[in-house]
Amino acid sequence: QRILARERRAAATPDEAERQRMLARERSAARRAALTQEKAEQQRTLARDRSAARRALLTSEEVEQQRSIDREIHAARRGALTPKEVEQQRTLAV
Repeated sequence: QRILARERRAAATPDEAERQRMLARERSAARRAALTQEKAEQQRTLARDRSAARRALLTSEEVEQQRSIDREIHAARRGALTPKEVEQQRTLAV
């Protein structure tokens, strides 16, 4: 079933893909908003533990490859910001 979902996403038009991402973000936000403080902290802890375990299994080559991918993603995200959003990011970073 995961392969079918991946294939559907790959076949989607850019507009449809963006719509799907937006819906997924909304679902995630609604789910997070319904969590209690304790449950939210538990979810963050589990996510950190999963990430740490995944990173621990990577080879140095895979680590560098992941860093490169992360840099590309962040550059694309920064490039898509409007001037107003850039200013907001700068304000938050201070």
